[in-house]
Amino acid sequence: LQSKRVSPLDDAAYWCEAGLDRDGLESRFIDSNIGYGVFATSAFHKGSFLLEYCGDRITPEEAEEKEKKRKSRRSYVFYYNWNGEHAIDATKWSDRLCRFVNDEKIGYPKNNSAMKLKVINGYPRLCLFATRDININEELRYDYGDNDLPWREVGFSLYFLF
Repeated sequence: LQSKRVSPLDDAAYWCEAGLDRDGLESRFIDSNIGYGVFATSAFHKGSFLLEYCGDRITPEEAEEKEKKRKSRRSYVFYYNWNGEHAIDATKWSDRLCRFVNDEKIGYPKNNSAMKLKVINGYPRLCLFATRDININEELRYDYGDNDLPWREVGFSLYFLF
């Protein structure tokens, strides 16, 4: 497991300010239904900072307009509230990993992390933290916070999304 010498918030500040993904994680292709996921190549303690959700910072209205124009039902928009409502749109391809972390409802076995809004040096950051210890080769999963997601419907096939 990673050393606990640095606080999770200090660790988040370091990686966010550097504009880099932390060591110990990689994306892997899962299958044609799910696509990619993010997997641990190192073990992490509960509470550890994992990744920052990066993208274009836009208003919720801009996000809704973009989502209406998309041909796919896939969305990489994360809405948050900090001095008013905002959104981060990670639709544009980048080498940042957090856009590939998949959904898993809280209370389900694969859920092992949570997205939290942290203000780092006066700037809002969406940071993913481990909610339990994470083992090597384990996929990162967090609850997207929307119960109306098509893949959560019983018997739904992800095949029809793409």
